[in-house]
Amino acid sequence: MPSTQLNITKIRNAVKNYTRQQILDELNELQMIVFSENTMQVKRIDPATGMPPFIATTAGQREYDCPADCRETLAVFWEQPQNQYSPSKNRAMYTQYFFRNVAYYKIAVTSRNALIDTLATITFVDDPGTTTDKFFHEYSIKSPDLTSEEIQMAFPEEVHYLVRKAVIALLSSENYGATGFDDAIIQQISKACRRKMNKGAQARSQRTPWREEYRDAEFPSSFY
Repeated sequence: MPSTQLNITKIRNAVKNYTRQQILDELNELQMIVFSENTMQVKRIDPATGMPPFIATTAGQREYDCPADCRETLAVFWEQPQNQYSPSKNRAMYTQYFFRNVAYYKIAVTSRNALIDTLATITFVDDPGTTTDKFFHEYSIKSPDLTSEEIQMAFPEEVHYLVRKAVIALLSSENYGATGFDDAIIQQISKACRRKMNKGAQARSQRTPWREEYRDAEFPSSFY
């Protein structure tokens, strides 16, 4: 498997005026760019349940720090309608939310993304009460921090050759100023990496399943 060290060596052979640390820093930045858009493989899933992890809440407290690996909150949901959760009479009715083609109920929260040295947060619109296993917290994870060459990149090895091209483009932008050509390369390669990370057997969120009355319907042969 091509390692971080090997990829840095190949990049340095192409651009000898940069140190290995400078190249590692650009690799790290490229990972952050790729992870900045949510793909199926960058969502946190509890391997024991196949669901997002629960967020524990305390009565009277509305704001919570997210886990250290959380980059962005995507949704907080549970299996009961929001009008049963919210004591407020003028609160809008719950919002239906699909996770892996199963209907749940989305809870009203506001969120703040993680920043450097600052955890992401979520704030419930209503008091969530004291819970440990009620609210699912669906979130995307941060990109692995490449602080050394011993840490392996989070890219499938099939796109490593593209990653090297993107890093060279980033280095060029840093040295000579951003150009439309460099930006286009970086964006195209980032999209290619995301597409690759979205492939495979991925149960999709927020897909609306067929209505129940249509699930056993017989379709005409022209449909197939």
